[in-house]
Amino acid sequence: MMQLFKRWITLLALLSFLMAFTVQCHASYEEDSWAYNRQGMLKVSQGRLNEAIHDFEKACQINPYNDTALANLACARNNLGVIMAQQKKFDEAIRHFEAAKAQKPEEISIRLNLLSVLVNLKNANAVEREAREITCLRPKDVETGLKIAAALQKTENRSTAVLTLQDLASRVPDHAELHATIGRLLYSSGQLDDSAYHLKRSLELNPGDEEVKNLLKQLDRETSVEESTANYTGLHFNLTCPDSFSDAWANEVLELLEEAYEQVGQQLDFYPNQRSQVIIMQTEAFRKVHDLPEWAGGLYDGKIRLPVPARNTRPAAIKGAIMHEYTHHVVYLITSGNCPIWFNEGLAQIFENNHEKLDEFLNLPPGNFKSFGEIDSMFKHNPSRTTAASLYQTALAATAKIVADHTWAKIAGFLEYLGMGYDLNHAATEAFAVEIVELEKACLPLENIAQTE
Repeated sequence: MMQLFKRWITLLALLSFLMAFTVQCHASYEEDSWAYNRQGMLKVSQGRLNEAIHDFEKACQINPYNDTALANLACARNNLGVIMAQQKKFDEAIRHFEAAKAQKPEEISIRLNLLSVLVNLKNANAVEREAREITCLRPKDVETGLKIAAALQKTENRSTAVLTLQDLASRVPDHAELHATIGRLLYSSGQLDDSAYHLKRSLELNPGDEEVKNLLKQLDRETSVEESTANYTGLHFNLTCPDSFSDAWANEVLELLEEAYEQVGQQLDFYPNQRSQVIIMQTEAFRKVHDLPEWAGGLYDGKIRLPVPARNTRPAAIKGAIMHEYTHHVVYLITSGNCPIWFNEGLAQIFENNHEKLDEFLNLPPGNFKSFGEIDSMFKHNPSRTTAASLYQTALAATAKIVADHTWAKIAGFLEYLGMGYDLNHAATEAFAVEIVELEKACLPLENIAQTE
């Protein structure tokens, strides 16, 4: 009996030793994990992100329950992803964002960074997939929902953008900006009745929104002159025109649109994923609907809108206008609307007047403008016909000069940088290796520029 008791005492002593040893080991592991975490934070402060990531990973391996190290690991990967994206190393950026997302799946900023890179790559399927995941995480977050819709639009997925916002509006019914955005999208899609509902709802919630008021007025004008129309579907375009125009006329217009698709796409290295929408209206109706200067020969507002004097007007007569407005469409899609007016109009005129005659545009005398910024400002203030002619000619000559000096390939790159959100100077530096002021000196009269220095 005594011998059994001694064995029991020995076993208890051994168990106590093992428990103490386990506690000491666990404490040692925790201490090592925190040491690696502190080491990682030091390296983050020194900008050594790759090394910091290694330390944070080690901290998490030693102690999988160290939530601070895990959060720091996700943050470091996210920051490195941002740097890779800025350097246009998109595959590496995606790898870091995906890893960060796996470590902190609830962190929206990481997911939005990933979404931004996928948009830059024009990966429509991946953008839609990521957008759905973000929506599930933030089903009632209007700010995030609007960002998701913008990303979907940038990849030409307007229908999913509308559905996403309508679903959000069913959960957050009293948000003015949300209804206004849905209304604008539906208007651009030609769904006028549904657009009017959301715009009016937005005004009920925010009666002082002048932009929404003006869009409603334009929508009313468009409805008042609505004609019987016919719809035609081509390889890359949907065409709507008055049904008094013949099928042969419409098909010839579709052929001209396909020509624009090839020529602009070849030079700017971009072809839209979705069919582009084109609306033809008789000139009188066009002028009544759209509050534009009398010299305007077309409009791009997400759709290509063109006036035609009469049904006996040959399609060849509007070929230049087709090339012009289609160029605006492509530039908008590439840059997500972040293109200066002078450059946008310069490109549109080059294609309108035959891009193969670039040398002819170089000899055009520029107007008396001090900077590209001044040209943009004057374009926005409803210039007279004479001033508009000088603005357009200067934009054409300047843009042709830049194309001639830097090649179409670099022009396409410049537009891509603008689409990534770069400001004008940053985009010019990246694409042309010169600052915007140097481009101004090359394209505008030096005596004008000197006055501003």
